[in-house]
Amino acid sequence: MPPKKKAKKTQTVSLDKRAQAKLLRDKASAFEAEATVEERIHELLEPAKVSANTWLLKVFHKKASAEVMLSHKKKAYLDAGFAIKEWTHKIRSGEDAMELKGVGKSSASLIDKALEEREKVAKEFFNTAVNGRELGDNNNDFRHDVVDIKEALASLPEDVEIGLDESGTLYVNGCRREYFHAKGCPFKTEVDGVKYIVDGTGDYDAFSDACAGLEFSGTLTNVKNKKVFNFSFSYKHNGGNGAEEYEELEWKGDFEEDNIEGIAMEVVGNYEFAFCE
Repeated sequence: MPPKKKAKKTQTVSLDKRAQAKLLRDKASAFEAEATVEERIHELLEPAKVSANTWLLKVFHKKASAEVMLSHKKKAYLDAGFAIKEWTHKIRSGEDAMELKGVGKSSASLIDKALEEREKVAKEFFNTAVNGRELGDNNNDFRHDVVDIKEALASLPEDVEIGLDESGTLYVNGCRREYFHAKGCPFKTEVDGVKYIVDGTGDYDAFSDACAGLEFSGTLTNVKNKKVFNFSFSYKHNGGNGAEEYEELEWKGDFEEDNIEGIAMEVVGNYEFAFCE
């Protein structure tokens, strides 16, 4: 028979009163430190000085909460979160945020990723919404261009920010419809008996420029064969006599200029312009 293994002997070392007191103090200090960190993490759920940055605090709250207590990463996320909380300007990019003390490259990268995902959610919502079924009934309570957005709303994640401004414009994660689709787009038009869908984005700012123009960039999609043609133009409404100018009118495909200008006029018709002397 194989020899029996000898059991390992253990020794119990008694601690003197000083050692015991030090051990208790160390445990108490660690507990207090953890409690302080938890309090700081919770503070990231409070509003930022600039309301547009509050959603970013939630991003850093989530990241900090997931890290090991008192770790370097947890501290880094907390420092970045509190720097953003106290900042007096809207954070538009990770590069912007790196101007703040406490925001490093890792936190800046997290901000850029969060901004990209936030915009992606809004874009997918509005892409679904504009293609919703048209609403209407026998009493014609709805116009033909009002669409059902229940499907788009149902697709939104729980942490989405959605609301209305004073004019009734719908915002999703800080983005409105016109960020992804020019006013009135997408819409159907016809060229020489062929139906096309017109869609694109428009750079238009009548709030800061009384004589605002329109920079449009989009596509013409053949409804039947799904071929897509690029299409863009610049527009200005000049003078009290109502003179209109279409500059840099560009397109792909075998279209006549008059047809393209006619489609441009359909797009422009959805906007308001002031006279410029």
